[in-house]
Amino acid sequence: MGIKKFLSWAGMLFVGVLAFSACHKDSYYIDTGLHKAEYNGTVMDYLEQNQYHLFDSLCKVIRLAGMEDVFQNDSITFFAPADTCILSSVSYLNQQLLLKGKDTITSLEQLPASFWKKELSLYLFKGVHRLKDYPQIDPLAMQVYGGQYYSSYGGKVMNIGVFFNDVNGVKYAGYRQLVLGYFSGETPPAFLPYLIPVASSDINPYNGIVHVLQYTQTVMYLDPDSDETNQIILPVYFGFQPYEFVQDALAAGIDYSK
Repeated sequence: MGIKKFLSWAGMLFVGVLAFSACHKDSYYIDTGLHKAEYNGTVMDYLEQNQYHLFDSLCKVIRLAGMEDVFQNDSITFFAPADTCILSSVSYLNQQLLLKGKDTITSLEQLPASFWKKELSLYLFKGVHRLKDYPQIDPLAMQVYGGQYYSSYGGKVMNIGVFFNDVNGVKYAGYRQLVLGYFSGETPPAFLPYLIPVASSDINPYNGIVHVLQYTQTVMYLDPDSDETNQIILPVYFGFQPYEFVQDALAAGIDYSK
């Protein structure tokens, strides 16, 4: 089955949190392997000093957005997307630019600060919030376990909840995992189409909490032709929806002189 057909189905069951891999249950402070949540530095320090270079592009985006001071001094909770998320969105943007007969971008600096601030703010929340502070979410039972809606740094309403995995056939008895939920528009839908799981939670720098997001998502979908449930691995895009990322970039304007 092709990706285009998959994305075109209006009635598909789209759940990105039902098949998490145990390999993503990293220790809190993955740089040392220690099972400690505390980090000796600010949120910005943690992102800059990550020895696996997971956040090099992310740190550049923070600076381009003019938000370095926020990550150094404000009390924040940050759902950190890996660099691959940013690169996936930029790659998709370039594909769409080519289809429109436009030049591609060659550096992050070609997009303005206002654009990067809008996209980055989706992942940023005021105050300190750990996994234990969020309610349960079940994407197949949202009326019962619906997580909770929070206003992000830029004012966009997002859903955050804790997914309780099953174990040995016992529902909700397994390990717990944070998910960050996104929807288009201003009104929350009955079913959240984008739920991105957290790989490492409760990392605790001086001025906040960092929850590191996974860079891929497992999407379960119902084939309307066979009624079979299948799955596909997709990248996690910066800004969540690549189409909106492109629209925002075009609206903000591209400076090809940089």
